[in-house]
Amino acid sequence: MAVFLLLCWVVWPAAGQDGKTDGGGRPGRGTLRVPVLVDVNGQHWEEGRRENFRLFLNEQETQVRSLSGPGSPTVFLVVFDTVDDLSRVDQARTVLAERLKDLPLNHWVGILRSQDGLRVIQEPTGDRERLVDQIRSIQVNGKAGLLDTLQPVSRLASGILSKSGVRVCILYITDSGIGNYRADYLNPVINASDAGDLSRRFSDRAVQEQMTRLTQSLARYTVPIFILHLNYRADSLNLAYQSGLERIATTSGGRAILCRTVDEIVPGLETLLARMKSTYFLGTDLMTKGKTTIRLRIEVSHHGEEVERVLYPAQVERERRSEDGR
Repeated sequence: MAVFLLLCWVVWPAAGQDGKTDGGGRPGRGTLRVPVLVDVNGQHWEEGRRENFRLFLNEQETQVRSLSGPGSPTVFLVVFDTVDDLSRVDQARTVLAERLKDLPLNHWVGILRSQDGLRVIQEPTGDRERLVDQIRSIQVNGKAGLLDTLQPVSRLASGILSKSGVRVCILYITDSGIGNYRADYLNPVINASDAGDLSRRFSDRAVQEQMTRLTQSLARYTVPIFILHLNYRADSLNLAYQSGLERIATTSGGRAILCRTVDEIVPGLETLLARMKSTYFLGTDLMTKGKTTIRLRIEVSHHGEEVERVLYPAQVERERRSEDGR
């Protein structure tokens, strides 16, 4: 119920706010919105207009119907999955609280907690002082929930994205290892009928397969996922887990940063926030019926020259509507 109320709350005000949405407005039915980050000369480019972008779906160019950029209304969903080192979590909370104060006025932030199930701590709000209070009160306990909540959070964010003209990004702050979950990933179920089941010999193979399945299931959503992992671990199971987190984030159009030392927490969080603030969303129509894999290609021109570093999901899975909108 709390997640449903959050969705209803944010969709209503966001679409009515003024923002620099180039040809935007609310997306219609059968609309695909794709996150894109553009780097020019080592800097995130924030002055792009719709005519600077070309979008190809399965190698067929399609018209860019809308462009939401850094000046557009935005919702950040910040999810805490912290169960371990209080000192590291405190540092992340402190810098996050300070950086949120500097966000533009048309940026709203929602706070969620994933330990022991997904909970909404704060519906999206522009009240910075309230956000700071809520962030400081986040508890560090329970069982890890990142893997269990990625789909519901992505579904929530995708609903906000599709029903309003706002940009939406997800930020996970986590210190969890693969052994912190309620599910026992350290002792995978072995297929007794399959003598070739590699889980018999390589326990990290089960983790890799789990992360691959999750990455594929998230391809139906087009909301970028950013992950700040506060506590890098070097054992084989956690290496597989952390590699999977990086793949999930990159595939979504986001990024994961794994902090090997405490000194990497602040610059890591600042890097992710900068990418989130600079992400564009391109909107286009989908009219072909049937569920399909859509391969994406995006070209960006800057002063008449093609930009080499353009980051976006390589493909998405979508249920595309028929010509009559059914």
